Amino acid sequence: MKIDTLVIGAGQAGLATSYHLSQLGREHLVLEREQVAHSWRARRWDSFTLVGPNWTCTLPGAPYEGADPDGFMGKAALVEFFEEYARTNSAPVREGVTARRLRRDAAAGCYLVDTDDESIEARNVVVATGAYERPKTPPGAANLRGVTQLHADAYRNAAELPDGAVLVVGSGQSGCQIAEDLREEGRDVFLSTGGAGWFPRRYRGRDNLWWRAQMGYFEQPVERLASPADRMSAVPVQTGRGGGHDLNLRTLAAMGVTLAGRFIGADGRRVHTADDVDAHLARSDDVARKLVADIDAFIRERGIVAPPEVLQIHPERPKTITGDLDLDRLGISTVLWATGYELDFRWIELPLFDDTGYPRQRQGVTAAPGLYFMGLPWMHTRISGLIFGVGRDARHIAEQIATTRL
Repeated sequence: MKIDTLVIGAGQAGLATSYHLSQLGREHLVLEREQVAHSWRARRWDSFTLVGPNWTCTLPGAPYEGADPDGFMGKAALVEFFEEYARTNSAPVREGVTARRLRRDAAAGCYLVDTDDESIEARNVVVATGAYERPKTPPGAANLRGVTQLHADAYRNAAELPDGAVLVVGSGQSGCQIAEDLREEGRDVFLSTGGAGWFPRRYRGRDNLWWRAQMGYFEQPVERLASPADRMSAVPVQTGRGGGHDLNLRTLAAMGVTLAGRFIGADGRRVHTADDVDAHLARSDDVARKLVADIDAFIRERGIVAPPEVLQIHPERPKTITGDLDLDRLGISTVLWATGYELDFRWIELPLFDDTGYPRQRQGVTAAPGLYFMGLPWMHTRISGLIFGVGRDARHIAEQIATTRL
């Protein structure tokens, strides 16, 4: 099979790219190994909601038009949005097809993409498979014995886990949201913390995301990062559950979650943690304080009328545990790894990647003619990997493709 442009992945990045290619009249095909919006559909827990207000759920040609712009839709509504977007735009998606190998045929001036059934020849390829393909667990996980282990990627609800307490390792967005979910279902929860910060859900009459958008936060270029590896760093914790509320280490502790330090290893039925909970609490709160200070300064500088407010931080000393966690003594039957993801482009046989596995590119355009990437965190600016940000990069890439010869 031959095609002008092949888009790999039918999540928000792939669908946005398809939209702009269609607008420019470019022949293309979208391959999706599962179904449209598969990651949102099958790799999120049951109580999952967007962490950005519904008004951020927008793609090219499809602004949010629902009745609750300041609410937070769950995964079923989000999947329905993507499915309707694909139908409305007649996106040429072929589901159930996995791209197994991508290589360059220099003599023919094209790319070859191998699937289970055929090899597709394409002049242009847009890789829109995302950054969260391979769940990551620390090496010490292999040393645990006699305990159920699963990654946040596979968690759906508390009822699917064995009876008993749960140790959640990792206090980024997923770890904190899942710890809250488990606690609300009556589970005893221990949380091995890390250095992620948190943002107050609302401040001075507005959602924090509205303020950040107004302040140009999402326009920050990738050059702003101290290191390329920071592209995959944990983002500050937020939640949209129950209409949105503050979620952080202290609010979890107030719910009864026991905080532990950073995971440093395991041995049989014991988990070793560092004595650094206090440092994590301080750092997490500092991130929140920095944001509200920036918002306050922005309000002053622009003369904006906004109600006064003081950042609320739980004053109680959280319940903590240090050193070794004896799983038997604590009744822990499950260890849930909320330890992030690794990039997985091993199927691409081209020398395009830096030491972190991130593709070398500029706003999705690589040095390999006709090869592009879409939807990665910090691909161009902070907004690149977000639902309401992919459209900008998708348009840029589609226009780059449109300038190539037919």
